[in-house]
Amino acid sequence: MPLSNSVVAGTLQTGAKPDPRTATNLPATGLYASPEYLIRRAHQIMSAAFVDACADLELTPSQYAALFALRQRGSVSQNELGRLIALDRSTTSVVVKSLRERALVRASEDPLDKRKTVLSLEDAGRLLLVRAEKRSARAGDVLVEALGAEKTRLLLEMLHELTNHHRSG
Repeated sequence: MPLSNSVVAGTLQTGAKPDPRTATNLPATGLYASPEYLIRRAHQIMSAAFVDACADLELTPSQYAALFALRQRGSVSQNELGRLIALDRSTTSVVVKSLRERALVRASEDPLDKRKTVLSLEDAGRLLLVRAEKRSARAGDVLVEALGAEKTRLLLEMLHELTNHHRSG
């Protein structure tokens, strides 16, 4: 059965919402012209493309981000992981729980602060991440197909500028 997934808090829910890529063309006025609406729609489209590309891996964009950050940073606390991948505490908790249940991430006591738990990537998480990275790149092709290579580069450049400004501003 083909998946029609929505991505919610690091879990896959089949049939929960309409496929975000099939919304009808709406007039570019009012709400439909607002940055918050357009960015949310773009997020829905890209998340759906990722979920489709990684469907057999049963991996969401948030889970992918967590695995990626853990590979890049090594051991980090759950709070630090949430900050690294821009997720709130509650969502981070759900993502980490699902990754731990699948033995992709390990939690252990921080040797320097016994009150803290640190997370690290298991070998199974590393292997899954390698498989997901190839598919994530294919999901990114959705942008190139819609905008072309130059507009995609410009969009990503502007999104980096926006997110970097928000971090410092």
